[in-house]
Amino acid sequence: MSLESPSAANLPPLLRRLKLMREDTGSASHRVIDHILSDPNAFLGWTIADLAVFAGTSEATVVRLVQSLGFRSYQDFKLQLARTLATLESSASLVAEPNDPPETVLSKTFAASEVALRDTLEHLDTASFKAVVELLAQARRIEFIGSGSSGLIAQDAYQKLLKLGLMCGASTDPHNFWQVCALLEPADVVVAVSFSGQNPDTLHGARLAKDAGAAVVALTGLGRNPLSKLADYTLTASSPDSPYRPEAIAARIAQLCLIDALVASLHILAEPFSSRRVEKARNALVRQQKLRPG
Repeated sequence: MSLESPSAANLPPLLRRLKLMREDTGSASHRVIDHILSDPNAFLGWTIADLAVFAGTSEATVVRLVQSLGFRSYQDFKLQLARTLATLESSASLVAEPNDPPETVLSKTFAASEVALRDTLEHLDTASFKAVVELLAQARRIEFIGSGSSGLIAQDAYQKLLKLGLMCGASTDPHNFWQVCALLEPADVVVAVSFSGQNPDTLHGARLAKDAGAAVVALTGLGRNPLSKLADYTLTASSPDSPYRPEAIAARIAQLCLIDALVASLHILAEPFSSRRVEKARNALVRQQKLRPG
């Protein structure tokens, strides 16, 4: 399979990460990445010495590139890429076509969501996830910010953490969250949600929070982007691309699962106090509903 100038959005996650990191590497690594992307299947048959010769660089450059992707060795990277390519053909069948009947679109949509969850879990930095859990557990206040569909993720996170008794908030209007972020303190955390990592309003809010001394967590897509470069910690979500199901929308499911995992981890970390708080919050709602007439 040869990939000529592939769009990053249309690549499987491992190759997408490789393409997206290209801009942050030197010319020697550029050549290595370009050779891999030009024909991934052929690459599987190359030794590390072969790739170094083809790219006109050293074996040490190849090793550093592979390690920067989170793999222990060149062979580990090749094995993972082989698995990725094996599932690529079946993943392509998940994209809705113009003549697909509704029941086929339904099946493909659910299957694509499963792929988004699997890809997100496969490429998530679990060390960063653990660090974010510990950071949120110790925070004086947690603020979630995001615009548009990312604002829905921010609101969902706020509603869930509220039940744990944590001091938190969510802002989806830039004029509001700019003020909130500017007033944060070093003991606070802002979680900035933007799948592209390029939303100018969210980026400005994250910068204001950082200037105020607060920690910044990015909930974004794969690859290096302005938000991930700014953040102290980054949690990435992935999803298949489709012209009928925009990537940012498809990724929402993976982002929601990441939020659920954060909330569950924080709940477990603070037991038994967190369960008592959840019960108190639930009882407050139940009592109020019983008092309503009719």
